[in-house]
Order: sequence, then structure tokens, then C-alpha cells
Amino acid sequence: MKRFIVITGFLLVAVIGAVAQSNEFVDGLLESDAVTVGQAAYLVLVASDNLGGDADEARAFELLDNFGWAPEGATVDTPILMKDYSFLLMNAFGLKGGFMYGFFPSPRYAYRQLKSSLVIQGRSDPDMTVVGNSAIRMLGRVFDIKGISE
Repeated sequence: MKRFIVITGFLLVAVIGAVAQSNEFVDGLLESDAVTVGQAAYLVLVASDNLGGDADEARAFELLDNFGWAPEGATVDTPILMKDYSFLLMNAFGLKGGFMYGFFPSPRYAYRQLKSSLVIQGRSDPDMTVVGNSAIRMLGRVFDIKGISE
């Protein structure tokens, strides 16, 4: 448990320093039992330099929709599923997928790719909602893959 707290704390500091997002947003995200599409869009798009930190969740969702990465039928307040968050991470950071993702880039294969790359760890399901601390830990692991530092 102590190791988990230390790792989560390190990732929190790395994410805060790397993306310069407000403490209130990150605190709210960490306390969240279900990250919304708007929160996920803001977190990932700011971290990947696709959006400025002065934007809000509504603007982040609008940009996500313009890129074609928004889950079908989702609104800014819809809880994001693990497969959709995986697809967002893959696209925002330009991660290369495996054979199936290369031919059929979709949330399903993005989830499978991040699971095999150990970005997604532990028990999970593509249709489960993403909790706040998982979203930040996954983002930190993507930073490791991409070689992004503070």
C-alpha cells in the first residue's frame, strides 16, 4: 500500500509539473469515481500539447469531437469507458499500435494495445468506467513510453 501511495504521488507530481494544470482540477479528478469525457479530454489534450491549459472541459470536448476521437453519442458529462480513454491516449500521443490497431484503429484495439503495453495494469474491462487515479496513472505510463519528462 505504501508503494502504491508513493507511485501515485510521484505520478501526480509529474503530471502536474508536466502539464501545468490547476490543482483543483487534478484534486477533483483524483477524487472522482467516474472520469467524464470532458475531464479526460482536458487532461489528455493539455498533456499532449493539443490544447492550452487555460481552456475548459467544454472546449476540450469540442476539440475532441473535431478530431473525431469522441465516443459516439457522448456528451461532456458522460463517464468515459476504459476503451475510449485508451483510444484517446493512443491518438493524442501518436502511439503506434499493433497489427490489428494498424488496420482497424478503434477503441477496442486501442484498449488491447495499452493492456499489452502495460499502460493498463491489473484487472480491467474495456467497458468499465475510468476512475480518476487510474486516468492519471495511465497518463504517466504513456509519458514513460514516449520519454516525456517533467
